[in-house]
Formats: sequence, structure tokens, C-alpha cells
Amino acid sequence: MDKIIEYKGYFGVKYKRIRENRPYKVMVAGITKKYNDFTYMMVIGTNGLVYFETYKYLNGELENEGFSKRELALRALKLLYSYLELFSTEIKYLDVEDKNKIIAFLQGGQGIGRYITYDFKTIRKNDTVNTYLGVYRSYLKYLGIKDNIFAEPNGIKKITASGSGAYYSKDNALEVQTYSMNLQETKTKVVPKYIKYSEYLDIKKLIEDRYTLREKIIVKLMYEYGLRIGEVLGLTLEDIQGEQITKQKGKCRLILRNRFTDKPWQYAKGRLKVTSREVYNNEIYDTEGAGYRIVSITPETFDLIQEYIDDTTSPFSMSDKAFQNYSQKNIADKVSQFVTDRNAYVFISKNYTPISGGSWNKIMKEILQVVGIKIDQGKKTDNLNHRFRHGFAMYKVLHEGFDLLKLAHVMRHSNPNSSQLYFNPTEGDLIDFAIKQDKLTKKGLHL
Repeated sequence: MDKIIEYKGYFGVKYKRIRENRPYKVMVAGITKKYNDFTYMMVIGTNGLVYFETYKYLNGELENEGFSKRELALRALKLLYSYLELFSTEIKYLDVEDKNKIIAFLQGGQGIGRYITYDFKTIRKNDTVNTYLGVYRSYLKYLGIKDNIFAEPNGIKKITASGSGAYYSKDNALEVQTYSMNLQETKTKVVPKYIKYSEYLDIKKLIEDRYTLREKIIVKLMYEYGLRIGEVLGLTLEDIQGEQITKQKGKCRLILRNRFTDKPWQYAKGRLKVTSREVYNNEIYDTEGAGYRIVSITPETFDLIQEYIDDTTSPFSMSDKAFQNYSQKNIADKVSQFVTDRNAYVFISKNYTPISGGSWNKIMKEILQVVGIKIDQGKKTDNLNHRFRHGFAMYKVLHEGFDLLKLAHVMRHSNPNSSQLYFNPTEGDLIDFAIKQDKLTKKGLHL
């Protein structure tokens, strides 16, 4: 019986296959190199064998994808080519006999098969294995290999939805293809604290395909700028300020503040609460940091918001009833000189009234469920929208290297210790930390 052993080598994980008492070593590496602000990736096999297909796929086909998604694909392909080398086969020859062996190889741990025993230190969860299988489907499709074991269908799964924000089929169900190699994912009541970058990319793609510009902007403001949902829903026309108002080229911003006309779901946390219109005369109301906060946005984001405003306020897009609702039921107090006409809330419902917190939460639940992100079964909104703000914080820490002081600044916290609550690494994050620390330690030993 053959035996495959996983062990750590100087340049990463190695595999040793022992067959008829003769060892055969495999060391497949994932290589990254940054050049001109772009990180190039490819897979190099044992003895320096370069797999050029992976280079073209990772840097060409996935060129416009986020770094995290490309890095995940790199890890998956490194494992795939490790398997191919260990079993002396080619990707185009993978068949039904490889299905169970590939699953066992990806799952890791210790196991005994019909002809092979495995002794791996790494153990992967079913959802991680399924993610890698999804990469393989995409990769083989790119290679033009249509009939392959990874793409073998296993029926259609229907996901129903009822919110007004989604464009679903007539029976109000989204049809999702399932595959025979995918494993049953473990159901758990543990809800992740934050939206990962790769999940955010999936959410963006779903919104592009099935939702509107409104959903795209709201999610963007929460994840890319760290806005709370109340701060987003409370934005009014005079709070969206471009170059004409800031008088600086390329400088655009949002003003976060409260108004007497705000509903509870439109409150900006940490800003002066407006209990009557007399509060507008209070000096604190016009004091940055207490009465309002400024969030800088890119010109592209400003243009996106302006496009949405132009589309929704155009008289050509409104019926008489819609115009009546917008004019009479979407009224926000005007507290600055930046709008000459009436002020109104930016994000509106299909009835042209300000979208309520409950209506938005219903849409948000649908989006997370379709993407496959676990949600609480109760009414804890902290597990819906606030996870995007957590995701904003974790992205700053994991990918941009922010310390506590920098994080507190972009999170708009007066006390840096408050930002610690947003650092909630997953088990996978902790593993990545350990791997990076191990690399740094080795690098330090060989300087």
C-alpha cells in the first residue's frame, strides 16, 4: 500500500509518496512577485517546472479580481498540481477514479484508502474544500476542458426570496447549480463577525447581476468606507459634496450628522442627537467631531451616488403618485446652504419614500443567503449590516497593515481602544498569521 506524507520544507509544504519502499518527493510552490503595483502569481512544480497555464490564468483571466480571490486561487492550484505530480497524471486525464482521491487529498488529516494511506498535518473543512473545487471548475473552463469531474452536475438548488430589491425568476426563486464532487457543508450556529474581502467580491457580483445601483452604493459605503447603516440611510442631498462645494480638485466627501426629521434607523451614532429644531442653533451641532463627521470619498464614488440621485429624481422616471410621495413624504431638514431647493433623503424605496431599516434588512438577508454567508435566525441586525463595518476594519488590518491608532481614525472612534472590538480574526486568519510569522522568523534567521 502506498503512503503519502505531508511535511514542512524550507520553502513550504512538501509531500512524500512512498511506493514499494521507495520515496518520491513533490514540492509545488505558489510564487508571487509585485511589479508596477500589480502582484503577479504562478505555480512552479518540483525541480523548477513552470506551469505557464497558471500564470496566464492568475494574471490574465483573474486580472481584475481582488488580491484575496487571486491568492485563494493560487493556493488551490498549488494543491491541484501537487496532486497531479504525486499521482503522475495530467489535468486533462483526471477521471472518476480521481474523485475520491482528490477529496481525501484536499481534506487532509490521516486516513486509509483502498490503496493509499494519508498522513497530513493539515485538515481542511468541507466549505474550504468546496471553495477549491470551485476554483478548479473555473480553471478547467478557462483551459477549455468542458467535460471534467469538477463540473459534473448534481441538480439544481432553488433559493427563494421575497424582497423588493431582487430580480428573481417568476416563481421568485434563484436557481443555483450544484455539483457531485461538492461536500456537505457543516451547519453551524456560529455566525462570522465580519465580511471577508472575497465574500465582498461575491456580493458585488451578485448585486451587479440581480440588484440595482441603490444596493451597490449602500454596500460599497458600508464595506469600503466603514459607514454604519444608519449613517448611510440618513444621508441627504446636501450631505453629498463634490469638488464644486469642497473647492478642491479630486476632493469629494460625505457629511454624517443627525436631523430632527431622521427616523431611528437613520441616526448617525456618536453625533449630537437632534430632539428639536432648536438644536441646529447649538454651536456643537456645527462642530466637526461632535455635531458632524466628514468622510472623504473618491470622485468615482461621488459620481456613482450622483448617478443614482439623477436617476431617481428625474421627473421622467416618476409617475404622478411617485412624484407626490417624493415631494411630500421624502423631506429632510435643510441645515446648510449647499442645496438651494428642498432637501431629501438619498436612498429611497420603490414608492419614492425613504427606505426603512426593516425593508433594507430584508434585502440584506437575501443577498447574504444567496451568496452563502451564514446569518442569525433572530433579529440581530449586528449580524447583517454591521458585519460590513467589521469587514472594513479587518481589511485595513489584514491587507493594509493598520495599527490601532490608524484604525481608530478611519473608524471615527475618539478612543482607540474601541477599535479593538472590530478585530475578530477567524480560525483561517489565525492560521495565516502563523504562516506569515513562520516565514518572517525563517527570513530573520537567514539574513
